[in-house]
Amino acid sequence: MSRAFIFLSLFFLSGCGTPIQAFQVKENSIQTLYTKVNPSVVELHVQSLADPQVGQVAYKAKTANSLGSGALVSSEGRILTAAHVVDKATAIEVEFADGTKTTGHVVWVEPLIDLAMIQAGEVPSTAKPLKLAQANDYQIGEQVIIIGAPFGVSHSLSVGYLSGIRDGNAIPGRSLVPRLLQTDASINQGNSGGPMFNLNGEIVGIVSHILSKSGGSNGLGFVVSVDTVRHIIDSDPGTFSGFIPLLLNKKQSYAINNTAGHGMLIQHVIPGTLADKLGFKGGNLSVVIGRSPILLGGDILLEVGGRAIIDLASAVQIKKHLATFEKGDRVTFKYLRNGQKKETYWIVE
Repeated sequence: MSRAFIFLSLFFLSGCGTPIQAFQVKENSIQTLYTKVNPSVVELHVQSLADPQVGQVAYKAKTANSLGSGALVSSEGRILTAAHVVDKATAIEVEFADGTKTTGHVVWVEPLIDLAMIQAGEVPSTAKPLKLAQANDYQIGEQVIIIGAPFGVSHSLSVGYLSGIRDGNAIPGRSLVPRLLQTDASINQGNSGGPMFNLNGEIVGIVSHILSKSGGSNGLGFVVSVDTVRHIIDSDPGTFSGFIPLLLNKKQSYAINNTAGHGMLIQHVIPGTLADKLGFKGGNLSVVIGRSPILLGGDILLEVGGRAIIDLASAVQIKKHLATFEKGDRVTFKYLRNGQKKETYWIVE
């Protein structure tokens, strides 16, 4: 056997050890990371007001069960999740990895961005607040992990890569262009609202949705970026009011004989919220406009705190304006009910 052959054999054999070792290190680091962050990822069992079904005319409020995930971000029990998981919630059960179960309630919801914050009634000692990554502290090609409850399979881990950065359309009334991060990590029903982590164990996004013809994961998953999460938290999104509205344009107002020509048609009122306490009513007659069923017969909110609801920008500004009121302030709500103008008021608590 020639010396050259022996030398080449030793060279290739010694080289083969490096990627195997690197793979083992990477695998072990993910195992360690999962063990570290998993206790602070929660499963959300939600009872929500059900949407009307196509072909259903008379609508009577009823609830449906759904499942989502969330991330503990404060020692006081604040949990980040997706808006679509809890925006119509009438009851929320929060379940931690150690089996602790407690109630939760919605603190704020940002449906245009698909983010929400809920408050857990109890936090076990095993769960520590998770850290948010810094804004823009991510890049395409880095490895990420997602923990959630796909199809109800609790605390499942999926591993993938950050495969794209997608900026959305600017939201009227906000200095914000929401950003979505694309990943090939497996995302399915039940993952919504769960955290996506970098390998430092920091949250880089909150799971929002997938693009799939089958309804299952096919490599096109999207999470709300940590930049957007930080912007919303820092902007003081205010308290969840309990209105589930449909913003009306002029044509829609004309079609439903809304003489004001603008406003928000209330679809649902969440029990126990401000909207419920003020006596607002949701719809009871289901019709289809375009391809979407909507509810007619609810109140039409026209003005809040002296500011008219004209378009999306004005609605966003009104929500921000509400957050500026202090305890004892009086806020007037003007609305239409069965074509009659009415008003009520709220003394800020």
